[in-house]
Amino acid sequence: MSRKPGALPPATGAPEHLVEHVHGPDCHHEPVQAPVRRDTPKLGRNDPCYCGSGKKFKKCHGLSLQERLQERLQERL
Repeated sequence: MSRKPGALPPATGAPEHLVEHVHGPDCHHEPVQAPVRRDTPKLGRNDPCYCGSGKKFKKCHGLSLQERLQERLQERL
């Protein structure tokens, strides 16, 4: 069974929002977004801390961040 490009699939009895949508070069239902660019490189946990202490971020200022995240998780439970 051949179909014209862009033709709808045969009726299956399923609601329209459940019919599988096939993405292809002619699919334009979502606008293309530009990638997000950072002004500065991302600071990793093992990178030196930004404060200049010489410690890794995770052992310096990252530690307080980690504690705050754990507190928030405990509040949700």
